[in-house]
Amino acid sequence: MTTETTIRGTEADMRSVVDRFGGGDLIASVLGMFTALGVLVLLGALIAAGDASISYQLNAIDVDGNLTEVEVVGALVALAALFVAFFVGGVAAGRSARYDGGINGAGAALLFVLLVAIFGALGKFVGADYNAFAVAGLPDWFSQFGADDVTLKAVAAGAAGIVASLLGGYVGGMLGEQFHHKADAALVQESANGSRAGEFVNSR
Repeated sequence: MTTETTIRGTEADMRSVVDRFGGGDLIASVLGMFTALGVLVLLGALIAAGDASISYQLNAIDVDGNLTEVEVVGALVALAALFVAFFVGGVAAGRSARYDGGINGAGAALLFVLLVAIFGALGKFVGADYNAFAVAGLPDWFSQFGADDVTLKAVAAGAAGIVASLLGGYVGGMLGEQFHHKADAALVQESANGSRAGEFVNSR
């Protein structure tokens, strides 16, 4: 068996492993979501300590939809915070899932959006105190929907926040799985080196 044949066989085995264990991983996505949530809380605390603000919901600031310079800055800071938080969460999801990190990083963001929707529904139909995200100053995109004072700018801000979360999670997840690609490549190379050493011993 030649070294080239050995490498091809090992790579085929690795592709088979990826096919078997790749795809969505709920546990990895959940871990990524909680990681992102923790980072988001930390960033919010640091920004608040710097006497700045995060405007996740523009409508909550101005029911008339009038944007001032401070609100625009707050909205941009919110998008940056969401991207960074879910980038970190995506890295965690990608490392945990091993394969298909982008899918699992985006999955972490989707689970977060679902959680925001659940708490928003609780706040709307059970009581405002049950909307933990609104109480904690975290994204509360859905509770404002259906209100008389909701504005197009508020909806756009919520949509932009969701997109920033998904993008950050996907990019972070892709980065997180790169570690495992390097490890797999090293295994393929070591297998080839081992085969070459065996051929050398058998030829003597």
